[in-house]
Amino acid sequence: MSPIKIFQNASALFITLLIWVYFLIGSTVFFLFGHIPACLFSKNRASAFQNLNHINMGIFFALTRFLIPRTKFIIQKEVLQIHSSVIVCNHLSYLDPILLISFFKQNCTIVKSTFFRVPFFGWLLRNSFYMPSSVGEVQGQSMVENIENIKKHLAAGGNFFVFPEGTRSRDGRLAPFNKGAFSIARYCNAPLKLVYIKNTNKLFQPGTFLFKTHDNIEIELELIGTLTPDYVSDNFSISAVVDDVRNVFEQRIKR
Repeated sequence: MSPIKIFQNASALFITLLIWVYFLIGSTVFFLFGHIPACLFSKNRASAFQNLNHINMGIFFALTRFLIPRTKFIIQKEVLQIHSSVIVCNHLSYLDPILLISFFKQNCTIVKSTFFRVPFFGWLLRNSFYMPSSVGEVQGQSMVENIENIKKHLAAGGNFFVFPEGTRSRDGRLAPFNKGAFSIARYCNAPLKLVYIKNTNKLFQPGTFLFKTHDNIEIELELIGTLTPDYVSDNFSISAVVDDVRNVFEQRIKR
């Protein structure tokens, strides 16, 4: 291995460790001085927790931009203006959900169920009113309460973002879509905003530990479509909506 490659790997490791050390320490600091007081004294715990998560992740990505200046973030202004909507995204990297949290103060999403069983982290997710991905985690009255919370969240101007593939794409192609999020959108009578995420996998690739610190990368978020289904129509079909959404993403991927 050449000296240049050794240096690049060493610096990538150092930068990666700095970023994830902040993730751990920053989350702990926000927990002690933000989340605990919000839990004890806030009138709207979920809203307070979501805003704290938003600030924390905003700092995380500000640090990432500073430490990895070759990576540029191109965020369409129309994306930042989304509110009261179900945001449907493709999924490329673990960075995708926390990137969206960094842009939206009032944010709600579906999180892999295993994370709800992690000490501290699960408590944070539950109090932020995030939903577990497995139906088995919330049934009956709990499921109704979760969906009602999402409906109130959307009515108050918040966004509910989802990754219907359920897992990260390893090759950029779309995996099959889960219909659950679209059923929630129907219940909440919410518009669908289709946001295309590009190149987060080039910065933090699935299956690797290191950030790509020496490549010129442009991460983009683009609003590629808006759907306002007629949920009360006799002809309404969730499958048809899923097909329409998938078609929009597939057309964007081909460009």
